[in-house]
Amino acid sequence: MSRKRTTYSTELKTKLVLELLKEEKTLVEIAKENSITPNNLKNWKKLFLENAEMAMEPSKVVKEYKDETKKLQEKIDEYAKTVGQLTVENNWMRGKLRSSDLSDKKSMIDSELKTLSIVQQCELIEISRSLLYYIPVVNEYKKAIKKEIENIFEDIPIYGAKKVHCQLLENGFNVSLNTVQAYRKELGLKAILAVREPLSLTQPNIQHPKYSYKLRGLDITRANQVWSTDITYIKINGGMVYLAAIIDWYGYRPCDGSS
Repeated sequence: MSRKRTTYSTELKTKLVLELLKEEKTLVEIAKENSITPNNLKNWKKLFLENAEMAMEPSKVVKEYKDETKKLQEKIDEYAKTVGQLTVENNWMRGKLRSSDLSDKKSMIDSELKTLSIVQQCELIEISRSLLYYIPVVNEYKKAIKKEIENIFEDIPIYGAKKVHCQLLENGFNVSLNTVQAYRKELGLKAILAVREPLSLTQPNIQHPKYSYKLRGLDITRANQVWSTDITYIKINGGMVYLAAIIDWYGYRPCDGSS
């Protein structure tokens, strides 16, 4: 059974130290009378003398205490600022790491680093240690299909996924249409069609005024009463030609089959 430690009050300690300082009794006598070990008395006397200055000049001690407290608070503020900056930098780096692919993360591991183990490095960049030793299996057949798709695109870029699929089957590749579409998407290939968007030949100027139709209900009874003109474009082998027509409406008869 362990012996219970005796606790002495501050008043008793002070009383015995003062009695010891009077030198009327020896240290051993005082210790024996109060059932205290001489060692305890020595320690109390030493502590009392070391702090005697507090009793003589309390204002000086208080000032020193405040100065030390101020310095300590400045250090705490500096540490807090550093910790805050490190937290911001750490969050930024973690965001960048999340967007990095596996090969980039694996290249960051330094096996010769002494300050951080490989396990710690893997934890910091958030990858499994087993991935460092994993050797991916290359699908040679898939690689060959993709290569053939690229060759077909180079030869006939207007082919879509269906025609490419048919061509692959003819070339001896056993592959589905969905797989061909997926591989073309991975390779970023799209059919290049030799079709131009039709030209918009009528583009009115919004600043020009618009006039209502003036011939509606008009009775044309003589020559030179109403003339009209129009222009059109005709595509030929050599390019484009223009046809302009001018018509006197008095002599114009629509081909309605009545005459």
